[in-house]
Amino acid sequence: MDKQLDLHGLLLVTRRHSQWVYSSCCIAIILATIFNLMPPTFEAKVAIRIKPAARSMESAGGTGWQSEELARQKMYTYAELIKSRAVVEAAIGKLSADEQASLRYENFIDRITVRPLKDTEILNVFVLASSPEEAQKLANALAVAVNEKSLDIARAEGKETRIFIGDRLAEKKHELDEVEKTLVEYKKYNGVVAINEQTRAFVERQASLRKLDNENQLVLEAAYAKLKTPSIIADTPVVQLYRNRLAEQEAELAGLSKSLTEEHPRVVNLKASIDDNKKRLQTELIRIAIGEVSLGEKQKTGLQRITSQEEKELVKLPATESQLARLVLDYSVAESTYTVLVKRYEEARISEIMESSNLQVFDMAALPEEPVKPKKIFNLCIGGILGLFIGIMATFFVEFFYKTIDTVADLQHYLSVPVIGVIPRMGSRSQRWTGSKKADGGNHG
Repeated sequence: MDKQLDLHGLLLVTRRHSQWVYSSCCIAIILATIFNLMPPTFEAKVAIRIKPAARSMESAGGTGWQSEELARQKMYTYAELIKSRAVVEAAIGKLSADEQASLRYENFIDRITVRPLKDTEILNVFVLASSPEEAQKLANALAVAVNEKSLDIARAEGKETRIFIGDRLAEKKHELDEVEKTLVEYKKYNGVVAINEQTRAFVERQASLRKLDNENQLVLEAAYAKLKTPSIIADTPVVQLYRNRLAEQEAELAGLSKSLTEEHPRVVNLKASIDDNKKRLQTELIRIAIGEVSLGEKQKTGLQRITSQEEKELVKLPATESQLARLVLDYSVAESTYTVLVKRYEEARISEIMESSNLQVFDMAALPEEPVKPKKIFNLCIGGILGLFIGIMATFFVEFFYKTIDTVADLQHYLSVPVIGVIPRMGSRSQRWTGSKKADGGNHG
């Protein structure tokens, strides 16, 4: 027989099985108390500002424009950088030897939480530890490590340039020393002190041509690199227009993808427009690269023609003068190249030092005063409420699936017939029936 419980019936059911509710509530509170006896966990917070780009993107109309989607993506990128293995292990390395012994990337990464602060450029980094001092040290070490890593990333390109120029500088210094040594020995062996005016004029012209040839060679190498990788070409008005348009379309596509499917006409048309703009941009970049290569090749051909004409004049000089002119020319070119590389090396070094990080740690971790876990009062309240809920739901569950008539009240309620008498049962069952009768108004007969 199915039972239909009204509000009064629900209260009766709960009262009838009140010991279950009390027991469940007590067990839950005991478990919450045991949980509260666990060692406390402290949390330290570091606030980091993500600096905006030095130049905001320019739209086709010339007004400043910066995509919110790109800014959000930048925030998430730095959030992942903070939790990267390189940063976490660098932070561990800044601690003392005793503190490092118990820390590994695998058990430290679970203690780190990064949350972007809505509508700001701020990332809040939270670090958990078993003591206030440890939490503060770990959070501050992590902040210093991520700042250094960001600075390394920002300076990576300048560092590579400096190293490359430094290697070339060492090579040219060695070459300059060798040429100078050869020139001095030649002058000493042949008893020559200086060259005549005609030879000096030739050397100066050849030195200028060599300098132009070296500069043209660098331009050609850069042009061929651009032809191989057109994306490195500097912006022209046309290229800037295409790139700004692509940035706007990609930001729009990211917004549409959140609410529309890939097959939606707006998404399909926008993707087609993006592909078309990418092809146009690629075509423009290749055209620029081909033009630079063509110009460099023409300059190279012209310089080679002039150099060959100068070589014919050198042949007319006496053998001693001719060889001395070549040695003086080699020394002049090597010295000029070395001087230029020294200047560029200093510029690259200064540029690398001046490069700043895109992160700004403006709020280091303070010493936590209260633990964040366990929350004793909260856990006790939740335990009590959960125990009451489980106890009440258990009584309803049993009442719903228990299909027998137990009391006189059940008999009157479900069958609506007078009760002539009650036959008690022996033992605990008899006591339960007797108690039920008293609760329902006494004996019936």
